[in-house]
Amino acid sequence: MRRLLSLCLLAIASNSVAEPPAVRLESISYDELAAEISHLKGRVVLVDVWGDFCGPCKEKMPIVVALHSKYARQGLTVVTVSVDPPDDSDARAAAKAFLAKHGATCRNVILSDSPTVWQAKWKAEAVPLVFLFDREGRLVQKWADKFEMADVDKRVAKLMADGP
Repeated sequence: MRRLLSLCLLAIASNSVAEPPAVRLESISYDELAAEISHLKGRVVLVDVWGDFCGPCKEKMPIVVALHSKYARQGLTVVTVSVDPPDDSDARAAAKAFLAKHGATCRNVILSDSPTVWQAKWKAEAVPLVFLFDREGRLVQKWADKFEMADVDKRVAKLMADGP
């Protein structure tokens, strides 16, 4: 009887261990992304625009994931935006695998629009790009090309300290 009870408790304990959230990558348009971000008023929003083809973008991703982990419960929403070709299944799979490798359980999307759309809207020709919005939904900082993630971290920390 004792052995049966032990086995039951072991089975319950092993089933109660929470699995980490799955990493998802959803295809959306630029307009859908803009609408989604505008609906996040009340939260600080960090948008990391990257591509699997971009070495500097990939170097920055662990810091983006760390910011999500550090501040999500305090009101930070992190959205990673892949600009890899959405119709290229290999590129999409590589992007998702990279996100999974880094435990990017934040909101991850891949733009369905051509590069000319996001390049015109964001007035940028290349990635990496990072946008930071305050709780009022205002763009407070845009980082492009060569920048230090320590500067991003400091600015996020300041917005988070300002409170709701």
